[in-house]
Amino acid sequence: MQPSRVAGPVYIADAAGVALQQPTSAQLTEYVVVSQLSWRDWGGPTARATGKLGGPWCRPKCSDDPYDATLTLSGLEQQERMAYYRRATVEPKKPEGLPAAAGNVQFQGIRLSIPDV
Repeated sequence: MQPSRVAGPVYIADAAGVALQQPTSAQLTEYVVVSQLSWRDWGGPTARATGKLGGPWCRPKCSDDPYDATLTLSGLEQQERMAYYRRATVEPKKPEGLPAAAGNVQFQGIRLSIPDV
């Protein structure tokens, strides 16, 4: 059975708790920043986008040349007249090309907050 779409707009909350709709960039955690996002899906049980991955673990290199990655949002939760994605997973296109410091960064199952409504 296919899950039904939620009623109202769908958001993701960034690390600061700011609600964003299909953002072009977002800071998911203190260490994970995604940018240049191009959304393929939004509003259903999962949302997917391709874009660039960066964060303090890859500076200075990725300030000018961030890593290609896919962002998947899941755990859609209805709140009053809107919904939020609760989890994010970032998959680097070439994980073997990431610096050693990336080994200490969580890219899978990132828990996203939901702002108070």
